[in-house]
Amino acid sequence: MTSHLSMTHYHKIKHWCWPLLCSLLLAAGCRKTEYNVIPGAAYLRVFNSLNYDVNVTSKDQPPPFLAMVIDPEYDASGLITGGKILGDHLDRRTPYAGPYPADAGNTSFRNTEYPGTKKVLAAPIVNGINLSSWAQIPSGRHRVVFYSRPVSEVPFFELQERDRKNLLADSTIDFTPGEIYTMQVLQKTVSTQYPLPITLYLRQEQFAKMPFSDSLLYVNFYNLSAAGYAAANPGPRADADYLTINNNCGAFGDTMNLYYTLYQDDCLYPYADGAPVGNTVIPGYNNIWLGAVVRSHTAGVAPYYSVPMFAASDTTGGILSRQWELFVLMRPGMFPIPGQVAVSDYLGMKTANIAYGAIGCSNGSNDGKGVGFGSARRTIPRVDFTKFISSCWLPNLIKYTASGSYAQRSFATITTIEIINNQVYMMSVQRTYPPPAK
Repeated sequence: MTSHLSMTHYHKIKHWCWPLLCSLLLAAGCRKTEYNVIPGAAYLRVFNSLNYDVNVTSKDQPPPFLAMVIDPEYDASGLITGGKILGDHLDRRTPYAGPYPADAGNTSFRNTEYPGTKKVLAAPIVNGINLSSWAQIPSGRHRVVFYSRPVSEVPFFELQERDRKNLLADSTIDFTPGEIYTMQVLQKTVSTQYPLPITLYLRQEQFAKMPFSDSLLYVNFYNLSAAGYAAANPGPRADADYLTINNNCGAFGDTMNLYYTLYQDDCLYPYADGAPVGNTVIPGYNNIWLGAVVRSHTAGVAPYYSVPMFAASDTTGGILSRQWELFVLMRPGMFPIPGQVAVSDYLGMKTANIAYGAIGCSNGSNDGKGVGFGSARRTIPRVDFTKFISSCWLPNLIKYTASGSYAQRSFATITTIEIINNQVYMMSVQRTYPPPAK
């Protein structure tokens, strides 16, 4: 049997339902998104920057595979048994630490940074800077320890007692509410003693407090190498190293002057094997002096240098920049030669040593991943077969992503480049941008 509403009943229901429906829609449209926070949190990101090789000469050194414990707990015998915060399976860092968590989809037990894949409360957006790669931690005074541990999936506190005794670093730190910290475990000095001298480095970042232009790239530099490393490694590296490891380099000197040059026609992003890297200098941007880079483990913040994102003539209306950046480091008293190759040698920067070297930032580095040459591996970026402009490679300071109707659009970053012994690393953060106008 089918029932029907009279028109009178219909209008009564309509009169009653419309205000309720509008209220529900309004409430849904005005819903406030709540973020989980630790009251008075500080923000922490941690890297294992122990990049010494494990070989015959270093076989007695602890493996550079770590566990971090904040506010550790010990039993009566002094054995560590717990802690408030655990950053476990901390492997050596990757060449590139991008603006967003790189390990989010990682299924391996290895973490290349903390928080990495750890399920923790991520830091929020602070003054327009995305801090999702930093973890919230309680502010205040905390004891922070690092242990070397075996390379295995076994959680740190489930390891046998003998594997929880290799303490590498122990420090007490005051974390200020709302501040952003980058922590690294570093080799302190060159030494053959057991274990190697290790130091804990903590930098209180300032990028969320500084004004930055959307049309400029910003970069600062640190040399965090072990004391004595440059003196112990004065010469260039072997050809095989240059051709197979794209962020390795000869050791940089302890005090170097820094210059930059901008080049046209970077290879497309993402990198395709064999894609050329342009070697034409953008007029007006050849060997511009920036400042000095001095080896140090102090926690001061290095100055940020600005570099234009659209230095070349632009035909895209500010949508896509195809430039790439070269940073030349030379010891005091030496100067880059104007032109394409920074030193008067037919091999160019391939012969880098403690007197000079250059870091190229190009799409050819494929976000710091993929190395090698030949049919089975990627081709190292080079301008031709003899003149090497750069002695090591990192990603472009410009990031490319789809935006609105554009398949790719250029966005500026705020970048830190760190020299640690014979390797270079990049960490970048990015501002949040409004969605493109439709």
